[in-house]
Amino acid sequence: MMKQKYQTTKKINQKVINEILEVEKEKGLTAENLLEKAKNKNNVLHDLFEWSNANAGDKWRLHQARMLINEVKIIVEDKVLYGIENVRVTLSDGNSERFYKPIYEILSNENQRQQLIQRAISHQEYWANQHEIYEELKPIVTAIKKTKASLEKKWQKKKK
Repeated sequence: MMKQKYQTTKKINQKVINEILEVEKEKGLTAENLLEKAKNKNNVLHDLFEWSNANAGDKWRLHQARMLINEVKIIVEDKVLYGIENVRVTLSDGNSERFYKPIYEILSNENQRQQLIQRAISHQEYWANQHEIYEELKPIVTAIKKTKASLEKKWQKKKK
């Protein structure tokens, strides 16, 4: 297992990270579940949200919850990475739903890991499509296309 720790900031201290991870373990980490936990005035998350309904409604607080989740970082081998990602999870009833999950759990789950890699390839393809007109960037564009083809071939073999 990779050596990792969560990065703390002025806003995201260890207590906040622990509360976020507790929601993930108890209910599944969604913006809605995080917001529900933060409604308790004694909870460390409470003051990280705008509670004035004159200024904001539930939609704004959900946005704040998503932004808060996205601010959690981990440090792996001196590199700062996103600590939590959004993936589709298959539920016990066979349905699926999107949840935020800690990156170390995703990397240990083949399906969720593939989702993140596919998302990364998609982002790179978008970038490649925007920049393939530049001769100087053609080696990068070619590498992106080769990597995508190689991964798709690998994933097809696993399906068989």
